Amino acid sequence: MLALLAVAAAGYQPATSPKTRLRRLFEGASDPVLACPISQKPLRGEGAVLGLESRRWLVGGDGERYPVNPVYADLLPTSATAANGLTPDDLRRELLDLLSTRVQTGTFRSPLTAFLYERGWRQNFANAGFPGIDKEYAEVFEFFKPAHAGVVVDMSCGSGLMTRRLLRSNSFKRVLALDYSEAMLTETKRRVDEEGIPSDKLTLCRADVASLPLQNASVDAMHAGAAMHCWPRLEEGLREIVRVLKPDGLFFATTFLKGAYGITAGQSGGANGFRFFDGTKELEDLLVAAGFPADGVQVRKEGRGCAIIRACKAGRRGLGTEVKSSAFVVGVGEGVDV
Repeated sequence: MLALLAVAAAGYQPATSPKTRLRRLFEGASDPVLACPISQKPLRGEGAVLGLESRRWLVGGDGERYPVNPVYADLLPTSATAANGLTPDDLRRELLDLLSTRVQTGTFRSPLTAFLYERGWRQNFANAGFPGIDKEYAEVFEFFKPAHAGVVVDMSCGSGLMTRRLLRSNSFKRVLALDYSEAMLTETKRRVDEEGIPSDKLTLCRADVASLPLQNASVDAMHAGAAMHCWPRLEEGLREIVRVLKPDGLFFATTFLKGAYGITAGQSGGANGFRFFDGTKELEDLLVAAGFPADGVQVRKEGRGCAIIRACKAGRRGLGTEVKSSAFVVGVGEGVDV
């Protein structure tokens, strides 16, 4: 069973009435990584059984309750709000978020997109210069070596292309796969099970990169493949990544530059589209503004419009040997290169 869904039975007392006999509570210890995205306090597991129906939540220090289903925990800030009732301000904020993110996030919440993602969608990225998931994984694996045996996050995990490889490597204590899309999380879990990959180290969460449900300095390394151009609140998301990484934490990402698919200035961004970046300098500036040290950021261009980002909170000493364009590490990846 997923690590996320494990809750320890503690302190259960025999029922004293017919009503309470129908209800059993299970209290879990605080999770060492997960946090309420609002208060940033640790979360603990809680469960109840009402007759044949069981329910589970992750509960924050201020009583916020986030629902957990058999696939993932829903750790969006609005998920806790919905459980406790929406105030007018909450409703207004949620509607504004929906309006500003309808294309970027809505596209990937479709079950059809999740189904097609590894059936042609992702392969098309090669036209923009993306190296393919196996070559990307090979570089990620090498870059993340200082984080082996630690906690790694696959942010905007999609259908689990990188998540599955990180799990299969058996090199990390815990692998967290986060995505805004319920459909993508479900597809990730389906593919993990289908491929027979042990999932005891896997945690699946619905999350917003701009309000990460992770504790301060709790993550050793984070990957975000072909994702940053989809984040509606990019600057907030990058600041959140800096917050949750440990002092020597590592960040690896790929994203699109203008020039991919012929996109030029004035043809990307805005509330109705994805954000393709002007060049490597813009991305470097964004990461430094978010809190990464200037000597701890490397961005290079591959092909017509793919940016490869490597960053370390500890600065240059954590970056290792700089990889030159079209010089991907080979020999570590496995499976079909998509």
